[in-house]
Amino acid sequence: MTRRSPVADLALFAACRAVLFLLTLLPRAAGLRLGRVAGTLVYWAYPARRRIALDNIRRALGAALDDRARARLARASFAHLGSICADAAYFPRLLREPTGRLAVLEGTEHLKAALAQGRGALVFSGHFGHWEMIGLLQPRLGIPFSMVVRPLANARIDGMLARLRREAGNTLIPKRDAARGVLRALRERRAVALLIDQNVREGGLFVDFFGVPASTTPALATFALKCGAPIVPVFCSMLADGRAGIRYLPALHPVRRGSLTDDILALTRACTALIEEEIRRRPEEWFWMHDRWRTRPEPARTPSAAPTRADDGAPAAARAIP
Repeated sequence: MTRRSPVADLALFAACRAVLFLLTLLPRAAGLRLGRVAGTLVYWAYPARRRIALDNIRRALGAALDDRARARLARASFAHLGSICADAAYFPRLLREPTGRLAVLEGTEHLKAALAQGRGALVFSGHFGHWEMIGLLQPRLGIPFSMVVRPLANARIDGMLARLRREAGNTLIPKRDAARGVLRALRERRAVALLIDQNVREGGLFVDFFGVPASTTPALATFALKCGAPIVPVFCSMLADGRAGIRYLPALHPVRRGSLTDDILALTRACTALIEEEIRRRPEEWFWMHDRWRTRPEPARTPSAAPTRADDGAPAAARAIP
């Protein structure tokens, strides 16, 4: 494992702080446009990530797009990510903005009804649209998140991002202690947020994602089935007027029908299918540069036989949170 340089980490942190400060000197709309330009430059400057994005688009969408269309979609995805990153500069300012200026919220009754059952709620999404805006605005419903997060390698940047997430009123559950934190939050009848669309290297379930088996965390389904907590999907996409459109969908209610392993697999498939459906609507707003299909099934195994260790309890599932 390559050791990280403290000097390089400090330099990167200082550069991020400087960029975010300079962005605050601009109106938000101008800053987001600049972020899109920066994202496009990253597309050209990092051939490895560009290649991953193009390969993912080819694998997922196949013959539906030719090479030129795949390249346009990949560039649009990088540009979109650039604008989301740039928006971090404005989050402290956005905390004082009226909700109506920032987003249109739909389906909040689904989340409130799920929490009314008294078992907490598991709220899931993917790296789609403006996923950080969901966390920024959710506490305004009177329902702050307990967010399961994977700490970044650069501790200073991780701390900066954590402060931005906490400013809205959310609490954070580090991945390394996810099982204990999630179970505690559910006992306290809180809403727990997880993103489930990234590759899992160990302990993942292979479920179809765009027709290709992808190693996926079983944690969401495991917590739901073991605790009886309803699952509420939420997605955020960008609207034509620049606001975010945040949609809470009807809750999925965990039901035991067979073995725990089979039920976890079925529920994970259902949640993954919802993410795929959303991405197909607006593919330019998904995180195509992530190596989603990097982990492959072992040759002698079938997708349903992939090791989950789900029957061992929630801690095993927590280790598979990406």
